[in-house]
Amino acid sequence: MQKLIWLFCLSILPGFVFGQFEACYVVTEPKLITYADQTDRLVPIVVNGSTSANSFWVWSQSDVFDTSPEAPSVFIQQSSSSFQGVLDLDIIKTKYGTSLFDEKFYIHQYIINPDGTKSHCPLPRGISEIPSVRIKVFPRVKTYEAITPNDDDLNDYLEIENLDQYLFAEVKIFDRWGQLILSRTGFDYYEKIDPSKANKAGNMKAFNGYLNGKTLPSGVYMYSIKPDEDYPEIIGSVTVIR
Repeated sequence: MQKLIWLFCLSILPGFVFGQFEACYVVTEPKLITYADQTDRLVPIVVNGSTSANSFWVWSQSDVFDTSPEAPSVFIQQSSSSFQGVLDLDIIKTKYGTSLFDEKFYIHQYIINPDGTKSHCPLPRGISEIPSVRIKVFPRVKTYEAITPNDDDLNDYLEIENLDQYLFAEVKIFDRWGQLILSRTGFDYYEKIDPSKANKAGNMKAFNGYLNGKTLPSGVYMYSIKPDEDYPEIIGSVTVIR
């Protein structure tokens, strides 16, 4: 009787049936944020999870739940001893340049059966999606410390490097008293405007030391740039020199 009770308990334990794993899977950090120009070109992907001795895993860009092993992703160097992968920024740069990279990578785990065949590990109860990590590689957003709006076509407006990669970026400029004087999106920051209605020092909506056609005084102005929901807000200052 005691043996029957013990066997019954084993059969209802989550993920365990008569000594066999019902599901082998991983729990991952859902997102990895990094930058295209960072010095360390190999970026570890943080992964925690469980493995079994008779299984192996593959990092793939495919989310297809199949019985045959997926092709490993070329962007990730796969560890042979753990689920950990290493993102290779140089391969991404070779294939995509410095544009924003935003992809999901899936961890497919396979069981090696006694007869040598391979089968996809079943997902745990209540889970419908294959474990994944969303990887975002950001082009670095940079600004300059000063502008000289004197119509010589040199530093006449605040240039924001790589802003064209972030159409929905939020750009705000504040005066010395903290009052908002300019608000733009990445989509319209460099937009051309009607030359007849243009401020001096150019006909773009970028910050150029003028407001509604009137000259702003020389001095320090604060800016706030939020390129993306996952990109930390950039706060700094630009000096208008006349």
